[in-house]
Amino acid sequence: MRFSIAPRCTPAPPNADYQTQSAALLENLGDLESWKENPEKSSAYLDEALRLYQEEADTNGLANVLRRQAAAAYRDSDFDQTVSTATAALEHFRDLNDPLGIADASFWLGSSLLMQDHRDTALPILHEALEMYRTHGKDVGAALCLERIGALKRMEDQLDDALSTLEEAVAVASRSGDRLGMARALRTMGSVYLDKGDSSKAPEAFSNASPIARNIGWYGGLSDVLAVTGRMKMDSGNYRECFQKQSKFEEAASALREAWLVFQELSLPGRSIQVASTLLELKSSQGDSGGALFWHDHIIAVSRSQKDHWNAAYHLGLKAQILVKAQRSDEATLHFEAAIVTCEENGIDWGWERTQLCAIPKTVMKWERRLLLLCDLKKLQRRHPQLRTATLKLPISINSGAP
Repeated sequence: MRFSIAPRCTPAPPNADYQTQSAALLENLGDLESWKENPEKSSAYLDEALRLYQEEADTNGLANVLRRQAAAAYRDSDFDQTVSTATAALEHFRDLNDPLGIADASFWLGSSLLMQDHRDTALPILHEALEMYRTHGKDVGAALCLERIGALKRMEDQLDDALSTLEEAVAVASRSGDRLGMARALRTMGSVYLDKGDSSKAPEAFSNASPIARNIGWYGGLSDVLAVTGRMKMDSGNYRECFQKQSKFEEAASALREAWLVFQELSLPGRSIQVASTLLELKSSQGDSGGALFWHDHIIAVSRSQKDHWNAAYHLGLKAQILVKAQRSDEATLHFEAAIVTCEENGIDWGWERTQLCAIPKTVMKWERRLLLLCDLKKLQRRHPQLRTATLKLPISINSGAP
């Protein structure tokens, strides 16, 4: 049986009235749904909690809900909303003279400003939060601030300062048993080592972050680490020395496939395509046309689902070129025409020429230069119904297992 760890939700005090208990419950449910990556449910719970606290004129409750709304917006990458909500929470916590509330709101505000590239504004806010966490012995918050400050220094190309800050973040998180804080800091530390060109310490930092992220279920961070690790291992191989470096390719493919599976599980199609493109490059460099075809299929399918017609057409054309080399002429022909039709139907100016269809040798189908292009993809199969192979049934079939 598998168990997952949910965030700690503080129960309502037993002597609180019914409405306050309801608001506190909604507040906790909203926070839980945010961690579970259900932003719509989270927003509904937190909005209702906010309404109840407003009716009761409960300033402390309002401040806490706003803080959680800021955190939820940040996790959802809505940084404009985070800035707005964290600013409102900060005002309430200052009125309440609540130092830890001020620190929390400042952290979310500073982190969002950093993501918006307002570094000069973000840095003093993050430092204020850090000092408050330190003063009150809150190592978890301090580690979070140190990691963000380290990331900021990396953006400023102050790599030595960034490393010392991140080393402190790892030490503080380790001391307090904060595994998420450790994984975050190690991930950023690995990126700094990459920027410095340190090919030994960067993999070490990422390899230390990976098992922690996996064990605590931080799959977003895990997929990032695996994708970078796979790319590093791939780049470390010399394509001209395939036999000697084959282990590097296999290590790279393994890490990248795991990253791809995580992105699939998290329903992040853009990141999935990025990793698939790297795997496609890897398979192509190894001369593995079957593996390359699989990743072309995946990218085509995801691009279609995301209405990215240009990318779908591009990979249809590239796949067709592989099929031509493999002497699978009829399949290549259909892929070329599908690429052209996709472009024409979506108003994309593309360089595929009809002569590419005519130049394919030994096709069962008859292609003529004067033939008008069929603009309905469903009619392509009807042109020559005796073509029975699964790969010729449109839409282009997708393989089921990653190579």
